[in-house]
Amino acid sequence: MTIHLFILQSLVSAALYTKVKLGGGHELQRMSYVELRGQVSFLSQLFRGEFIFPTEGLDINLAQTIKTLEADNVIKVTRNPDAEDEVQFVELSDKERETGRESFDFYCFLIWPFIEAAWLGAISLLMLTPPVGAKKETWLDQKKVQDRAQLFGKTLYHQGDLSYFEAVNKETLKNTYTRFEEEGMILPLKSKDSKVPSTIRLSDEWMPLRSTETGVIDARGQLWVFAERISSSRREGKNRRDGATVQSRVLSLADRVGKELWEEAVVKEGLDVEDMRAVQVRANGRTRRKRLAVPAML
Repeated sequence: MTIHLFILQSLVSAALYTKVKLGGGHELQRMSYVELRGQVSFLSQLFRGEFIFPTEGLDINLAQTIKTLEADNVIKVTRNPDAEDEVQFVELSDKERETGRESFDFYCFLIWPFIEAAWLGAISLLMLTPPVGAKKETWLDQKKVQDRAQLFGKTLYHQGDLSYFEAVNKETLKNTYTRFEEEGMILPLKSKDSKVPSTIRLSDEWMPLRSTETGVIDARGQLWVFAERISSSRREGKNRRDGATVQSRVLSLADRVGKELWEEAVVKEGLDVEDMRAVQVRANGRTRRKRLAVPAML
């Protein structure tokens, strides 16, 4: 794959893209070295099982990549006048802007499908948020969760919230979930009996919270922050410019797609699905009354 030849340039470009995508003047698209290093470190950790990186370490690899991109006139580097080796800011070069970001976009397009897949995997974990009235210790069928995650991804793709259909690939999602298990985000429960399916649940520290008033998943917590950091390097799309709208749409879709998973789990535990639905209806009723109480904007 071509990306293996340019993985370092792609990671730096995807990190810088978090500023470039904001638009505006050149000063608004400038990124400090500290911010750049932080995002490159985050992305390289995210994909450490996907790619093979040079063994020199983050700082040396990043310094060499910045020099390479600067020599190729892709980026402009501002250094400390008192210490030439100290990079202060990085931004797109004027020449790169004049050529329509040809090289910069090439590097970004190489890594974007992988970033999309990681984001989908992270955001699909919202389906594991226990509904109102359900136990957070409930274990869900792993295969069914991954099947639902694929359905979730297809829906996001068709409504414009996902740019690459490759991210919905079942094997890719499976590998993403494996990495999340290694990170301790997902707790697996594997049975020795081949007839008994493996189950998973979110670890407590990664468990999203629900609003006590509305019952909907809150856009906060460790999992949401993690997914948002991945999303900051995703390719921008016309349907993703309104962050608040996307946030509401993705959260509500995760709740709907994961609903059947939880209903099946509740039945297996001997609980009453109708009772759980009744609790959810009451929560939805509170949400509706709250909305009706807000005066219309004229």
